[in-house]
Amino acid sequence: MTRQKKSRNAGDNGQRHLPASEARKLRQPKEETKKKGAGKKSGSRNSVIEQQAAQQAGRSEPKDPRTGSKKPIALVSEPVKAPQVKVDLQPKARLNKVVEPGLSAAEELALIENDQQLQQLLERVENNEILTGKEAKYFNAKTARLEQLLEQLGLADNIVADTDDDPLAQFERTDWRKSILGDED
Repeated sequence: MTRQKKSRNAGDNGQRHLPASEARKLRQPKEETKKKGAGKKSGSRNSVIEQQAAQQAGRSEPKDPRTGSKKPIALVSEPVKAPQVKVDLQPKARLNKVVEPGLSAAEELALIENDQQLQQLLERVENNEILTGKEAKYFNAKTARLEQLLEQLGLADNIVADTDDDPLAQFERTDWRKSILGDED
């Protein structure tokens, strides 16, 4: 037996492919159904004027469902006769900020003198290092408070200041940033 190559032709006993025009003729038409309405007819708001004109002419048509009730509404509310409970919205207890007991000047002076961080910064300043940022702010604040406490306790006279006569040292001690910018940090 010899081998026969398959062909794409269906031959006489296969289904015949119809052209589109013949297929449309054989196809049955679909049943047409009526679309459901999705709302009121267009222009229904304009028909209100026509209805009012018709009512004035004497014909009575069905009422427009959009018109509300004609029942009168009281504009002033009448007092309720039920007993009213007064709610007191004021708190029963007052909240006060906690006031820490202030240290005496002598105790605060002792704390500043024993402050390890301040001692380290003081050593760095004596070694001619320049403090920056938070360290400088901390050092300036603590030394200023130390001077205030010494003046309060009357101990400021006991400190011998050799640099009081030196204008350059006085210039270096002045915090110009606070006086110019008004920075109080």
